[in-house]
Amino acid sequence: MTDTILALDLEGVLVTNAISQFPRPGLMQFLCQCESLFGQDNICIFTSVREEKFKEIANTLVRENLVPDWFTKLRYINWVGEHKDLRFVDEDINKVIIVDDYPPYIKQTQKHRLIEISQYLEPYSHENPDFDDKELEALLLKLKIILNHH
Repeated sequence: MTDTILALDLEGVLVTNAISQFPRPGLMQFLCQCESLFGQDNICIFTSVREEKFKEIANTLVRENLVPDWFTKLRYINWVGEHKDLRFVDEDINKVIIVDDYPPYIKQTQKHRLIEISQYLEPYSHENPDFDDKELEALLLKLKIILNHH
């Protein structure tokens, strides 16, 4: 276990978006691995989606067995301003790793704490999302490397 905190964006990272809510391939395995690496208490959601909407999405994903039961209980980071300031997660930003698909949201001085992931999207042409997407697998490898270097 580590004292590093993993801050996860929701839309484009874990699910397509707050409307269609397609889970990214491998989401359950990814979250279970993150739990063993970080512990539930060190995983949080850092998203522009309102907290009530996040809870609604989380409950749906749990009901459909797409995420672990504890997903609904993750700490939700309330933030203000145009950037996701990691100090909302922890005073010591060097304890925080943020995973996001939109780097402009991250404060310039905190970009070294960002692991960028390609956006998981569902084209509005009503095609299905990319079920061959392997981003979460690649992300897990990056997280393990980072944690091993601490």
